[in-house]
Amino acid sequence: MAIYEVDELSFEVPDGYVDRSMNVFVPPANMMKGTPHNILITREPRSEETVAQQAARLLKELASKMPGTKILGQRDRVIGALPGREARSHGTRNGVPIYQRQFFVGHYGTLLSLIVTSTRAQSAQCDALAERLLASLKLRRR
Repeated sequence: MAIYEVDELSFEVPDGYVDRSMNVFVPPANMMKGTPHNILITREPRSEETVAQQAARLLKELASKMPGTKILGQRDRVIGALPGREARSHGTRNGVPIYQRQFFVGHYGTLLSLIVTSTRAQSAQCDALAERLLASLKLRRR
């Protein structure tokens, strides 16, 4: 896998604005049938809740936006040497059964969410990709 560095630019942001940016990674068109995984990284402002509480709330919001979503399990997990939360879920998107591994970690006032999605039939490969992603994750100091 190639190393991706998120801090590739800087600019002034008006006071009060919050970072809700996303990074989306999808396989090239010639790999879509064999490896239909994608990776989504989102940012939310940290709340006063614990990471586990904020993650649970976000998962509930996600489930309400995607009918038929079932949270299969959640657990605390160290992510990049920080306390984090992991969840697994099933759902249906555009009639296709999907599987997701989600990871949440607080980092300097931001809750980072890393979501790896695949078809449900590819869940074992999705788990392997998610573990590989986490093994390579390095959170930067500010």
